[in-house]
Amino acid sequence: MSPLRICPNGHRYNKTSDCPTCPQCEADRAPKGGWLSAFGAPARRALEHAGIHTVEDLATRTQSEVMALHGMGPSSLPALQAALKADRLTFRDPTRTMMKIARPSGTDPIADYLDALPKDHRDALQKLRKQILAAAPDAEEHFGYGMPAFKYNGHPMLYIGAAKNHCALYGSVPAGFKEALKDFTMSKGAIQFQPAKPIPAALVKAIVQAKVAEMEVRWPRSAGRAGKAKSVPVKKTTKPTGTAKARKAATKKSATRP
Repeated sequence: MSPLRICPNGHRYNKTSDCPTCPQCEADRAPKGGWLSAFGAPARRALEHAGIHTVEDLATRTQSEVMALHGMGPSSLPALQAALKADRLTFRDPTRTMMKIARPSGTDPIADYLDALPKDHRDALQKLRKQILAAAPDAEEHFGYGMPAFKYNGHPMLYIGAAKNHCALYGSVPAGFKEALKDFTMSKGAIQFQPAKPIPAALVKAIVQAKVAEMEVRWPRSAGRAGKAKSVPVKKTTKPTGTAKARKAATKKSATRP
């Protein structure tokens, strides 16, 4: 018989392996909804430990990278593909050749990344960076997966990067922009453009604002960030005195007298 164990939370369980994970604790922390709820504990832990918390995070990895994670089994692949398809995303294309850039080592990795690019690529991405921040003033810049990136409401929104023969805006493209982007090479997770022919500023603004609107619905701001509710003054009432009660009773009596 497998030995009895007791976790720090007091749960008793039997387990033959050396894995210290308590089944009851794992069941308690399992998400009750959302895309991660489709996975068992090993696959979910593998994704979380790899920094994959959202479907957008998943779309920045290739299928082989995700499936190589310890804890991911073949049965997880259909759920992964379904989660990506629901958000009109795909795994990152492993054939996409990114420009080889030394890993930023300074205190400003975004500046280091841009400084390492050829001038035409650098100028194009710098302009795109400013347009994104102008369209979404509340967005936060960060450096993720080797590229300058932007978060909104704490969740990944967009990435910008340079490949050998083009620049690109990475992230799911909201519905309704297919016709406007017909002159660009586009996939479900990227819009490629040449430095000499960037995405028009008005179109960048519209795409970013559409992304913001989508994320506001999916991840609303907390009440604290949205602002405190205005207090409504409460009308003070006083209890009627004995004289007032008598006057009220007399009035009522005279009103009912024939």
